[in-house]
Amino acid sequence: MNSITKKWIRGSLLIIILLLVVSEGVFIFALRSSYFQEVENALINRINSIKATLKATGDISAENRELLLFGIVSEFSEKDKFELMLVDNNGFIVATSSGFRPSDSQHIKDFNAAIDSHEEFYIQTYSSQIREKIMSVTYLLNNPTEDIYALRIITSIKRVEEEINIIFGFSLLAAFTVIAFSAISGSYFIRSIVSPIHLIKETADKISKGDFDARIPQNNKYDEEIGHLCDTINNMAQELGKNDELKNEFISSISHELRTPLTAIKGWAETMNATNDLQTLQKGTQIILGETDRLSAMVENLLDFSRLQNASLSLTKEKVDLVAEVYEAILMYAPQAEKKNVKINFEEPDIFIPVMADKSRIKQVMINLLDNALKYSYPNSDIDINMYMNKQNSTVRVEVKDYGKGIHPDDIEKVKQKFYKGKGAKQGSGIGLALVNEIIKIHGGTFDIESEYKKYTSMSFTLKVVRTMKGK
Repeated sequence: MNSITKKWIRGSLLIIILLLVVSEGVFIFALRSSYFQEVENALINRINSIKATLKATGDISAENRELLLFGIVSEFSEKDKFELMLVDNNGFIVATSSGFRPSDSQHIKDFNAAIDSHEEFYIQTYSSQIREKIMSVTYLLNNPTEDIYALRIITSIKRVEEEINIIFGFSLLAAFTVIAFSAISGSYFIRSIVSPIHLIKETADKISKGDFDARIPQNNKYDEEIGHLCDTINNMAQELGKNDELKNEFISSISHELRTPLTAIKGWAETMNATNDLQTLQKGTQIILGETDRLSAMVENLLDFSRLQNASLSLTKEKVDLVAEVYEAILMYAPQAEKKNVKINFEEPDIFIPVMADKSRIKQVMINLLDNALKYSYPNSDIDINMYMNKQNSTVRVEVKDYGKGIHPDDIEKVKQKFYKGKGAKQGSGIGLALVNEIIKIHGGTFDIESEYKKYTSMSFTLKVVRTMKGK
């Protein structure tokens, strides 16, 4: 038995059973009390009726009162329901409405108990010699005669007991029906949860072992929360599969990216080792230094992105002139742009634009954006760099726009994801734009990309301005 079923039995079904048992007990107690009270009232009413008759006769002699009592007993009209008795001062029955004088010792006990109780009516329930339930009411006369000291009326409560038992039986049947319905509906409900949970667990186990193609079958019975959970897990498996593919592509890509400069370094090192030609040595040294710088930049990007993902990258924020940082990045890339016959257009603003930022990280953002723009620009094209101030909300937007291959519409929403390389992507690790996005995000800014395939790509980031000052 699974734990959910056990918890349901302990937490719900047992509580329902306990409540029904308590309810049955209270109901039967109230029912018996009500029925027995009605019988008591009926017996007492008959005694009170005789009391009223005696009172109505006024002050008569004891002998006449005795005759009157014998007459009342002999002419008692409800002999089929009750039995009226006259009792002497020793507790013996001297007359009954049925004409039968029993010699039951229980009667003596009733009489003595009635005297000791000092109550007007002494009521008792007992079983007769034939095991029939009897209720009796004993009344001690206020003016007893020589032979009559008390009135006693009894009735059988067998039918009352039978009626109570019938009602009790129906109430038990109703209780068992409630329990059965609760058990059946609860079992169905538990199965509707446990079955998909087992299926979800099996699928999750497969996913945890690397089977990202595992899916929970779509079932119309799984609606609401269970259905949403199944959809979420299926989406998770799909995204994990995509990430796994991206990871594999990244490993393949980064292996190639690392192998290329290493091959160049090794090849030129071997060449330099085998020659004494000064020109060859100088050229080899330049190539090795250049490839080493490329390797270092690539590894640094990977480390930075890893620190960002683990929230361990520390920023040293200070007031930075964003215009100066943009201009320095342009100067760094000017030689590479010139080699490719790409013109970088930048109209430097005549104001300071101070932002609170990590100077080296903002420069890293600009370098990545310029590197990306230059990489995909056609020869003899332009790269436009613009800075837009928004005085209303005190922000500045820096845009880097190239007129090259553009981004395919299928890739525009994904190029900021880590390791993603879109259609027609050139060499690289696939984390440059993801790194830009993360750096701008931790600076409290936004990074946006617009592109029209085979026409242009505009990448921009927005930061909060601290304050502006005119002049330089």
